[in-house]
Amino acid sequence: MKYTLQFKTGDAEIRALKNIPPEVYSHQEMAVLIELTRGRKSKKDQIGDLNKRVDALSKFLPNDAMVYFDITSDPDLSNAQIDEIFDSQNGYEKWQCFFADLRSIFRRAIPMLLVNDIDEEYRDFRKQIISFAKTYRHIGYKIDPSVDKEIIEKELDIIAAELQWARDTHITVFYDQGYIVDGLVKIAENRAISYLCSAKDRLKECEYVEFVLTSTSFPDSVASLNKREQQGTIACTELRLFNSVEQAVSFPISYSDYGSITPKRNDDVAFYGNGWIPRIDVPKDDVSEIFYYRQRRNKESDEEYADTYINVAKACIEDQRFPRELVCWGCQTVKNTAAGMKPGATPSFWISVRMNMFVTQQMKRLGLL
Repeated sequence: MKYTLQFKTGDAEIRALKNIPPEVYSHQEMAVLIELTRGRKSKKDQIGDLNKRVDALSKFLPNDAMVYFDITSDPDLSNAQIDEIFDSQNGYEKWQCFFADLRSIFRRAIPMLLVNDIDEEYRDFRKQIISFAKTYRHIGYKIDPSVDKEIIEKELDIIAAELQWARDTHITVFYDQGYIVDGLVKIAENRAISYLCSAKDRLKECEYVEFVLTSTSFPDSVASLNKREQQGTIACTELRLFNSVEQAVSFPISYSDYGSITPKRNDDVAFYGNGWIPRIDVPKDDVSEIFYYRQRRNKESDEEYADTYINVAKACIEDQRFPRELVCWGCQTVKNTAAGMKPGATPSFWISVRMNMFVTQQMKRLGLL
């Protein structure tokens, strides 16, 4: 079964994914959808050069990996370079040029279509479709359910009309549910079915169409779910949502997720300026839930964060749910920390550990490992 991993190019994601065997990314049933974000700012780099993220990707993704490239629309993760790429003039010319550079690095790269509100008549959107279709014969389009359905349907109609002139073009449609609350799965299911069936109908004249359902169930703040308890669980509803939608529609869809990362980012250093409670998250073997342990640092004894993480790691591996047989960097890192090592003491590092375990388990479940 095909697996498309969707992620932003943050430090946590790159750290997690570079510690996965690179040959997995070349598997014919594996794909990644990358939302390019600015690099980390520094004294020597005031804007956070986007090319730093591209360089980081090229160091662990093989050049034959199937990679969909998108550009972030999140203002907190953007910079002047990204704003320029979103310029719709001349059929999103700057995006076309930037993608051409990406394609020279990743020979199976696929462009996602950009939509700029300034392009009200969709003239440049049409030009973008035609240019990408003629050049690469494969394009991607993302459905965001927070956008008015009439707007999505209009854009799909435009795609269908323009692809009449490039019938051999393959289009992959991503329905991106984003964060899904455990108690609202049924609502998300009905909405996904409605949007996907509408997209299928509007693209019925296109010969090569693939549909992908993406979601994540990890919240942007665990503290908001459980403020007092030092341990807890988070249901992984991505697969439940996918199975329900897959059974309800009459056409094939494939599975995708965010690798246990919330779409809303808050692992920036500034967010943790007042300190944090050390926490380690561990996905179960069957990826049905993620359990976690956490412990406050003893400030009176000048205990370091790294020392607190050792205690938390010990609690994790003593739990019967800990995936002891899982072979991956993330699982080994928890074991090493429980044994007294101090590999990392920031929330971002431990987000990487969770993501590495989660993605590895999904790859195993889908037969890619």
